[in-house]
Amino acid sequence: MSAIGPIVAPSLASITSTPGTTRTAPAEQDFAGSFLGALRDAKNLETAATKADAQFAANDPAMGIHEVIIASEKANIAVRYATTLKSKALEAYRELMNTQV
Repeated sequence: MSAIGPIVAPSLASITSTPGTTRTAPAEQDFAGSFLGALRDAKNLETAATKADAQFAANDPAMGIHEVIIASEKANIAVRYATTLKSKALEAYRELMNTQV
């Protein structure tokens, strides 16, 4: 089990990154790249949450219930972020289609 650290306000990068990986954002990224990245992060975090759940269910002493809950919430936030990106893109598309020229 890992030690409990101090409480700090999370940033989006800390929520969507997995331990041991570093991410550097390019200066400019198109929407498709952002959306694909959000989907990839959501998939990876969902996989990590599933693994944590399986470890806890198998009585792994290194996996506590708090770690399972944290992994699940990270995955939930990543999925909501990807869904929000999709919704905003569809909203912008509909607005453009309704614009009269």
